[in-house]
Amino acid sequence: MNIQTIQIIRLSLPTDQWDLIIIDTDDGRRGWGEISSSMNIYGVAYAVELLSPLLLGKDPSCVESLTAEMERWEYPSKVSLRCFRTAISGLNQALWDLYAKELGIPLHSLYGASDRKSVKLYANLNKALRKDRRAELQGSAAEKALNEGFSFVKCTPFDEIDPTKWEFDDAKAFEKLNAVMSNVPVGRVAIDCHQRFRRCSLAQTIEKILSLYGNPFWIEDTVPINDWESQRIVTQKFPQIMFAAGEDALNIKQIMNIATSGTYDVIMPDVKYIGGPSVIKSIIPVIEAMASHVSLHNPNGIIATAHSAHLTAIAKYGTPLEFPFGAVPERSELSDTPEVITNGTYVFNTLPGIGIGINDAALKTFGSVLSQGKWIPYQGGRK
Repeated sequence: MNIQTIQIIRLSLPTDQWDLIIIDTDDGRRGWGEISSSMNIYGVAYAVELLSPLLLGKDPSCVESLTAEMERWEYPSKVSLRCFRTAISGLNQALWDLYAKELGIPLHSLYGASDRKSVKLYANLNKALRKDRRAELQGSAAEKALNEGFSFVKCTPFDEIDPTKWEFDDAKAFEKLNAVMSNVPVGRVAIDCHQRFRRCSLAQTIEKILSLYGNPFWIEDTVPINDWESQRIVTQKFPQIMFAAGEDALNIKQIMNIATSGTYDVIMPDVKYIGGPSVIKSIIPVIEAMASHVSLHNPNGIIATAHSAHLTAIAKYGTPLEFPFGAVPERSELSDTPEVITNGTYVFNTLPGIGIGINDAALKTFGSVLSQGKWIPYQGGRK
């Protein structure tokens, strides 16, 4: 089994956009990776073009040596460049998928978690409501998710707040929180702040949340991630609250700085940006050994969800994985084998690798291949 082709494919769906990396081998196997929301897909494509000669013709089962070759130090260093980290992450995902397929086992079994049959999920309400976040819609979506068995829901009520201003009007934000809390117990609601606060405004807002509702499941991305002092003060002031962060980390050093800062309880790396499964499967036991929880950031498509689920299987604390609830209504029609979400859990099948891909009909209907800077309609088959 040797790597024959590497492609970047975009699925332009009615309500979302997924960017994928596909590695095909000379014996007919296909490895899947996801690079959605990279912020610069053309930069990622350039990075993939530079990295591809290191992979073409090689045995994809040599995952770590191939990844080490891609990660080799250069000047200037690329370890913190989002485009390169996203490219490496997508390629690393596809390599692990292919390696497990060559062995004929599910990927979580290759990671040493063959006894896991499923992992718990929580419902991110943000993606499905990003074009219309009226309070009543957030409340009804939260209630629906809880009724479908999701562990908890995550809302994003503070989008109208400008973090560059000292004064702000939080009326709309608390309308949304009221709607969610009216339908879901506060202990089953996580609140994502999208780094829209400063220290004083954050402390005031948390006090208001506690006085009105009580203690939420966690509060996420409160202040800019490098503002350690502000978060440390707030963490000390509210020891009863779990704080979460880490989705923008691009390498091990960045995620471990967050994990060892003493300011966050839930660490949230993203398989699409941090370096892929090779990084995440290594850091999960380290972070958990520090008594912190790991919950992978995952607001995207079928492929990233599959990789994140297989990685979540090795976590001992069982903190639920993020799932973009209701974001793509036709999601169940896009995969080549069913993506089984039952009672708020991701259920593994027994197929090798991640056990799922995008079906050819969906690729032909929604897919385009990025080639020489242009998007060309997907025609089917292999490159």
